[in-house]
Amino acid sequence: MPIIAIGVTRLNNLLGKEFSNENLVDALEQLGCDVEDTAELGLYACPACQTPNDKLLSDDPPKRCEFCGFERETPFTQIGSDKVIRLDLLAARPDLFDVGGLSRALKGYLNLEEGLSEFSVSESDVVVEVDAALSQKDTYRPFIVCAVVKMPPIDQNLLRDIMKLQENLHWGIGRDRKLASIGVYNLDMIQSPITYTTVDPVKFKFSPLGMPGVQMTPKQILEEHPKGTAYAHLLAPYRRYPLLKDARGLVLSMPPIINSEETKLTIGSSNLFIDVTGITRDAVVKSLDTLVSSLAELGGKVQSVQMHYPDRKVRTPDLRPGKIEIKYEDALRWLGLEMTREQFVKYLKKMRLNVEPKGQAYLVSYPAFRTDIKHQVDIFEDLAIGYGFPNIQTKLVPTMTIGEARKEELLSQIVRETMTGLGFMEIMSLLLQSEERLFTKYQTEPGENHVIVENPKTIEQKVVRNHLMTGIMETFQKNKRKAVPQKIFEIGNIVLIAPEKETRAAEYRHVAFAIIGPMAGYAEGRQIMDALLNEIQQEVIYEPESHPTFSEGRCAAIHNDKGIWGRLGELHPQVLNNFGLAFPVVYGELRLTQVI
Repeated sequence: MPIIAIGVTRLNNLLGKEFSNENLVDALEQLGCDVEDTAELGLYACPACQTPNDKLLSDDPPKRCEFCGFERETPFTQIGSDKVIRLDLLAARPDLFDVGGLSRALKGYLNLEEGLSEFSVSESDVVVEVDAALSQKDTYRPFIVCAVVKMPPIDQNLLRDIMKLQENLHWGIGRDRKLASIGVYNLDMIQSPITYTTVDPVKFKFSPLGMPGVQMTPKQILEEHPKGTAYAHLLAPYRRYPLLKDARGLVLSMPPIINSEETKLTIGSSNLFIDVTGITRDAVVKSLDTLVSSLAELGGKVQSVQMHYPDRKVRTPDLRPGKIEIKYEDALRWLGLEMTREQFVKYLKKMRLNVEPKGQAYLVSYPAFRTDIKHQVDIFEDLAIGYGFPNIQTKLVPTMTIGEARKEELLSQIVRETMTGLGFMEIMSLLLQSEERLFTKYQTEPGENHVIVENPKTIEQKVVRNHLMTGIMETFQKNKRKAVPQKIFEIGNIVLIAPEKETRAAEYRHVAFAIIGPMAGYAEGRQIMDALLNEIQQEVIYEPESHPTFSEGRCAAIHNDKGIWGRLGELHPQVLNNFGLAFPVVYGELRLTQVI
């Protein structure tokens, strides 16, 4: 996970009280942060965007800006240093990604403040018009929310805080800008109304951040600008690209790639315009709520923006707190702790939550940026943190049990030892496959006995495997220039449709093995299969079988009256050609879970 660096001096200034590094580190760890170490960073100003880049003093100075992508051959000039606490980002808590959010949480945990942070949102006169074309397949990035934040004049430290938080949220919520990307601009350079629309990749030019005076088309940015080449894959499927521009036609940004040079934040800026665009509504809303809430902790005043969507008009952001009902008795039962009702309320307020009685229960209010709160158990977790994990006394459970391996694992270990003893090397392959890799290459058609993933991340993860052949054959393919014979095996699970089960699917433990080489054939495969069956004490029947994956007359089905299933045979020459293999392959597969 990425590591963030929190300035100790800046954190203490926001807390309004001086704490030692040890106290801060201990409090952060109790909040769930994974503290890496304390260190001293050098600060180096980017010549293009002026944002301070930080590096450990023991490392070489940067030559490339991590924010705008500007790069040069000579190192950037050091402008200062900062003593910091370095910690891994806690993916579940994006509100703890920066010094503002951490100071807010620490104020509660260190008993400096309690209860919900109050955010007042006034109305700005900024209007954003959203083009319906953003919902079309050729430019799909339909979701956008915006805000205005009035900040104290930005200095180098504040500029660094804002840019760092922006990039951290890109990682933590935006999934590296895919689901959501953030733009932060100097509002003084922008004239309302702002339009969120689309442009042709080659018929429009603007000056991207980090390249003053250079006009580039969107297509050129994706091919030549450092940020463009890094994120070009996000716009690759589209014929037109998203664009934000103001009433005069001045470009703000080309989401999710790069801002324009003319609207960038600079030292002294105080009026910020913020947009978050993306392909999921939750991600863009969470990103904006988290960002503006942290800026409010750094002295910002949040104002809403009038959003004119194709089908409605609303104001964003909406920072009204969420509410969830919990019971005192349920919390104690879940946590196994003893505390009074007064302590119960105190610990929740310590975690910056509001609590009020509601009949026999309590109504807990949590801030909009707490994207991790989905269920009452999330509140119980906060209660445990407020109570203090060091204060929880460890006890032996009243009933002692002894763990042991599951039966299929014991059987798998016998098979594993047998196969390695026969000279085979084990591999592990992925459970999710594409239909081509699972069926087409083996001259078979997808039937109705495999599970299809409804919304796969990639086309290569569309179906759940119902045999183990793919991993073995792709291993042979990758090692086709190595010496033969090669002997490999895999023990893993496959999934089949099972209408009679509650999940409508059944999982089975299989073993598969294969040999590739000039002398590989059915006889050698039969020797291996017989040896394996002997070790697991199974007697079976071999029956001739016709199967398109195997050569005719060289394939057998394996079964017995105990329900065991298997197949053994020499692969068809066309299957070998599909994988670019020059030698024969004998392949065997056996279902293990049926012999338990």
